[in-house]
Amino acid sequence: MTRSENVALCRYGAFAQGLRITAKLALTLTAVSCSKKISPNTPDPFPDLHVVSVNPSNNASNVAANTNVTLTFSAEVPVRTLGLVLAPMPQNFYSSLQAGADPKQILSHAALSPNTSYSLIVFSALDNFSDRLRTPFVSHFTTGSSLPAGTVSGVSVAPFNEPTRGFVGLLRKKISGVFDAASPDQDFQNNLVAVAAINDTSGAYAIANVAPGTYWPFSALDGDRNGRFSLESGSDLIQGYDADSDLIADSIVVANTALSGIALRLPVSGLKVQTTSPANNENNVALQTTFRLTFNAPVIDTSLGLFVAPIPDGLSSTSLILSPDGKTLSADVTLKSNTAYTAVLYTAKGTRGQTLSAPIQVSFTTGAEFPQGKVRGRVMCAGGTGTPKSSLVGLLNTDFVSVILRILPNPSQATEVLRSTLVAITYVPADNGEFVIGNVPNGTYWPAAAKDQDLDGGLEPTANPPEAIGFYDLDGDNTATRADSIRIVNGAALENITIVPFGTTDFCRP
Repeated sequence: MTRSENVALCRYGAFAQGLRITAKLALTLTAVSCSKKISPNTPDPFPDLHVVSVNPSNNASNVAANTNVTLTFSAEVPVRTLGLVLAPMPQNFYSSLQAGADPKQILSHAALSPNTSYSLIVFSALDNFSDRLRTPFVSHFTTGSSLPAGTVSGVSVAPFNEPTRGFVGLLRKKISGVFDAASPDQDFQNNLVAVAAINDTSGAYAIANVAPGTYWPFSALDGDRNGRFSLESGSDLIQGYDADSDLIADSIVVANTALSGIALRLPVSGLKVQTTSPANNENNVALQTTFRLTFNAPVIDTSLGLFVAPIPDGLSSTSLILSPDGKTLSADVTLKSNTAYTAVLYTAKGTRGQTLSAPIQVSFTTGAEFPQGKVRGRVMCAGGTGTPKSSLVGLLNTDFVSVILRILPNPSQATEVLRSTLVAITYVPADNGEFVIGNVPNGTYWPAAAKDQDLDGGLEPTANPPEAIGFYDLDGDNTATRADSIRIVNGAALENITIVPFGTTDFCRP
């Protein structure tokens, strides 16, 4: 009997005990050696996936530079499912990973450097029977005569406390400097000094055998579960040490002693907006002004997802000019007097593949103060398995039906039609779909929502499946009508404004 047949019978053994089974099947089940031990002295024939041994062995010294780094698992593990890091990272380490003569082994032919101490972590793995590595494996060795004595310990704050998906480490270069390098992933590998495991859900960690020096500690999360940490992927995350709470990742100095209490809690974004003009909550803005977004890294201007409500004269998808360094987008615009504006940037991409970690919202006014009106509500799903998070929610100056009739003859203009009719806008910050539109002047509006499912910077109602768009269903007839409107009077706050999907669209489509 094969192992897969054996495992299947074991899984259904308990179920079969509650059924009338044939004598032949009962005899088969009796002959199966299931993982549940029958006595304390009986070895488990199918233990959880784990690393049996490593070469060089843990704490080995005087390791030859041409030694193959070899891992032996308790079961066969395909290379593509393996998540591991060796620090410092030898050139071609990942590219030379391959299965060994023993199918349970994986090795790398990458050459080691002389007089260098290494730390190895296996933070995820999956065998051919879908058993996963439940406990991270860490090992240390050196090509020198002895391992250094320094240690760094502390805690990695959620959400980086998932033992099978993340790790901690030390860089010899500022994290922000690594992000700004021409090839961030290569720069990360070139400056990686040591790694260690996150021990459990408390986030506790300890990095051992660290040589004296100045380092930037970090914790990393393999967000896309592909076994490789990448700053350029847009899915994997990193956070650093912020000793003085200034939102800048700080360094530590390691001697041949123990350094403790290093809390890793500062998210470091691969792409973020550093400054805006006008600034958030700025009032008395000049009518002739420059709208500007400055990023921490070069961006691709054609993939920008930006809405400003109401739309200023002179601002369009083609009027934003990219600065020579690629980090600033700006346009000269004409604003209206005593008018409040809100800009929502919900998606952007860097030239190295980074993505905006979360939408940003900036409000400003040409008046002395902002209007007091507010609209609170919720974007609803049609039954999909995703989330309405990051949906755009706005107030239109004309009825939803008229807007749809303008879009239908030319669906490619959907984004521009919506921009031209917006008076106020916000985005959904959480999975529950709740939103708050602030700074709303008195008037009659038609609430609506849209979601750029593929985050390409445009809304495409003719996509397959179509990107979500929704309306306020005032009368509960599940049909958009010209009467589905709200009215703000004397700066009032309106509650419980529910927006439902239009047609076959769904805000919760994955």
